[in-house]
Amino acid sequence: METVVILGGGPCGLCAAWELSKSGKNVIVIEAQSSPGGLCKTTKYKGFNFDLGGHRFISKNDELINKIKVLMGDELLVSERISAIRLNDREFQYPLSARDILRQTDILFLSKCLVDYIYQCLYKKLRESPDTSFEDWVINRFGKKLYVTFFKDYTHKLWGIPSDKLSSDWAAERISLLDLWDVVLRLCGLGREAPRTYTKKFFYPKQGIGQIFEFIAREIKKYSGSIILNARLKKLLLEGNRAKGVIYELNGKDEVIHCDWVISTIPVTDLLYKPERGGEYHNVSTAVRSLRYRSLRFLNILIDQSDVGRNTWTYIPDGKYIMTRIQEPKKRSPYNAPYGKTSLMLEIPCSYNDEVWNMQDHLLFNRCIDDLSKLGIDIKDKVIDYFFTVEKHAYPIYHLDYKHHLNNLLSRVDSIENIHTCGRNGLFRYIFMDRAMEMGFEAAMIIEGKWNKKV
Repeated sequence: METVVILGGGPCGLCAAWELSKSGKNVIVIEAQSSPGGLCKTTKYKGFNFDLGGHRFISKNDELINKIKVLMGDELLVSERISAIRLNDREFQYPLSARDILRQTDILFLSKCLVDYIYQCLYKKLRESPDTSFEDWVINRFGKKLYVTFFKDYTHKLWGIPSDKLSSDWAAERISLLDLWDVVLRLCGLGREAPRTYTKKFFYPKQGIGQIFEFIAREIKKYSGSIILNARLKKLLLEGNRAKGVIYELNGKDEVIHCDWVISTIPVTDLLYKPERGGEYHNVSTAVRSLRYRSLRFLNILIDQSDVGRNTWTYIPDGKYIMTRIQEPKKRSPYNAPYGKTSLMLEIPCSYNDEVWNMQDHLLFNRCIDDLSKLGIDIKDKVIDYFFTVEKHAYPIYHLDYKHHLNNLLSRVDSIENIHTCGRNGLFRYIFMDRAMEMGFEAAMIIEGKWNKKV
């Protein structure tokens, strides 16, 4: 029986393990945290559920959706989101609507945006304007006025670097927030197919997004697969161009697993490079040092009132506020809070070991409560309790030169025949949850000989 070690128990790794365990492989998942789910796990506290960020289950892959619907049964709800952008003391509903734009902005602002947009279109025809940075990409398409108004401060706050230092790859992959032509069409009452980020209805489990992966973990164990929690990879055991096993640490002791295959969904920067002197990892050390992740602290607040507002989540672009997004988990599932209570979850971007990451809980809580009050959300006297969760590897940062370093690192990984890297952290790509799940199934199919390309 072939043994497959899967590094990381998030959506990608668990889906790979689920598929492989059903096919009779000896599957062992190595997960550093105390529970499965990775970036999509849910923390339960005093009857409240808090996800790591804002997750929805949506996909164009009907096979994937049906698979999860069968797995979850009545535990999978259909929810409808209401989201907004809070900017300059005004709240814009998202997706943008003609009525809301006209109500919230004046003719002068709209005129400046349109003039600026036309100017940028003419400028591009006269002079070459490459899409090198995020700033370039947005201005080339929407004009400087819209860029400064909606993107500049939010992007800097989220990523911790100025927009002109961020690769345009980020914009090309994710921006659908302000397509000017989309706004114009909506103002004229004309429709067109909405982008993914405009999707209002979505699937969501009763007890938080992590419930999907708790169910998948049960399936893995049902098919005799193993999930080892609180275990960290220490080293790959390499022999020539193959991995013959892994060394991981559990309860302060080193353990060894010999295997035929390795699927890695952990940060690619943690896979090969270890703090050794010289050796075969020396050539990838520059790439590892150059590729960085943005971290997040999540403030989870238990509140003694039935509701805070109508929005599922609200974006906060303004740089004077410490959070980038405010979410009310009850709006995703009524089971995320006890009856008559609600909660808020604030996403606070930072870098590992910086001032915000290391800030004492009570100081950061007070700062957030003060910011909420300034935003018109006064809950200070209604707080039952609060706690923080953190994620060190929340977002891969697309620096201007990231692709060069990433290619160097992945080429080394690709030279090892029986290792497959996939998922957000494994490929250093900011992908959606459903795509990470698909990658896990694809990785399993590669090992089973049913897929003819490497993920």
